[in-house]
Amino acid sequence: MGVIYGWARPWAIAKPFPVLSPRAGAWYPVVAEADQDRVVLEIRGKRVAVRRHLVEIREKRPDKFTVVNRPKSGEDPPPGTDENLGRRYAVCPSCNARVPLWGEPTIMTCGTCHHKGEVAYWETG
Repeated sequence: MGVIYGWARPWAIAKPFPVLSPRAGAWYPVVAEADQDRVVLEIRGKRVAVRRHLVEIREKRPDKFTVVNRPKSGEDPPPGTDENLGRRYAVCPSCNARVPLWGEPTIMTCGTCHHKGEVAYWETG
């Protein structure tokens, strides 16, 4: 990864994203500006141009867990799989891992990277 110009969180995880789509609630580095209407994000090691109006862009990567509410119309991952975290889960600001969200904790710790931080319920993805 080269220079990071900011951090972006996608608002809509659906078309027109390409096959390599971002995950809800995750923050991705902005590595370039494609043109006036698009920015280039690094998603899982690949560069993807995304329309600017589909992302929230910040100067620094947030340090709070983002809460994701799955749409009721969307499909749930198969029961018993690691991807099935229920209709609501948190995303670690440090490593983008999905973390089960039981109740409404104000502080949580990521089971993957052990980042400990505040849960930003006001920043839902």
